[in-house]
Amino acid sequence: MTASPPTPLVDSVALFQRSADYALGALSAVGDADLDRPTPCAGWDLRTLVLHLADAADALTDFAATGELVLPASPRAGGADPVAVARERTQRLLDAVRAAVHGDAQHPAQAAWAGGAARGGAIEFAAHGWDIATACGADREIPAGLATELLALSASLVGEQARQSRFGPPVLVPSGAAPGDRLVAFLGRDPATRP
Repeated sequence: MTASPPTPLVDSVALFQRSADYALGALSAVGDADLDRPTPCAGWDLRTLVLHLADAADALTDFAATGELVLPASPRAGGADPVAVARERTQRLLDAVRAAVHGDAQHPAQAAWAGGAARGGAIEFAAHGWDIATACGADREIPAGLATELLALSASLVGEQARQSRFGPPVLVPSGAAPGDRLVAFLGRDPATRP
């Protein structure tokens, strides 16, 4: 008899799937002419941001397999089609975390690693999906239910060290702001920059 995967892992993978779907939807609007556009990420054009998303997917895929998270110091350069690279790497990460749900683990701690990769990836992909949509001029809010879950998760995962290296300081928003606006503001983005 095969044991069922732990509910937190299943929930984490489902949350990541929703964030990945949101980011992939934003990527679908990116054309070659858009890659030089500025983004909400200071100093990064859209090409750099899309390649960073691919790098993040690679790092999280490795984390799901080994328990070691090594983020590159700067985004990879080049790439014939950055959007295709980001899509392919996102799919690899989805496959890696889904494998843990199905019990295809090589190590006893792999379910915990995959859950951590899924939770971290959920925040990263939603934030950068929003960045990509904003850079393309698309009014594409993070869905309210997803944003609400990610805001609660972010409060526990985005500590001072992560904020200094990967996120800006929180941006003030009105108390009645939409959940997606509250999430991106917590992650250091100004929701007023969204079209």
